[in-house]
Amino acid sequence: MRSIQTKIKRIIFARMEPGEDVLETIEKVAKEHGVRSGQLSLIGAVSKAKLGYFHRKTGQYRSFTVDEDVEVVSCIGNISTHEDNLVVHAHMIVADETGKCWGGHLQVGCEVSVTIELVFIETEIELIRKREDITGLNLLHID
Repeated sequence: MRSIQTKIKRIIFARMEPGEDVLETIEKVAKEHGVRSGQLSLIGAVSKAKLGYFHRKTGQYRSFTVDEDVEVVSCIGNISTHEDNLVVHAHMIVADETGKCWGGHLQVGCEVSVTIELVFIETEIELIRKREDITGLNLLHID
């Protein structure tokens, strides 16, 4: 286990509009405000959710789509950089009108239906990802 301590630099709030792509808008807001590291959370509703999971045996993400109006009951993640490019890593749980839930890795293709309320907690230190040979993934590099 590795850990590091930092302080909060600032907190940013944003509201997404109907039709916007959730992941693309998170990236847009982060770039607009110069956020390169931190935590994110959001709630709201989407008309379509595209989620995925990492299949360890193949080393690839597999995706699925929930193609109906659903509530975003939770979405948390972080923002970091890999080779100076912004990386948003977030997991989302959505629920239908009966409470049935789906969850997974947030992917492009989640469309805002009514609104999404986004909160960034930006850190003072910059979180950096580096490729790990064992998994082939770009994981947080903490020294």
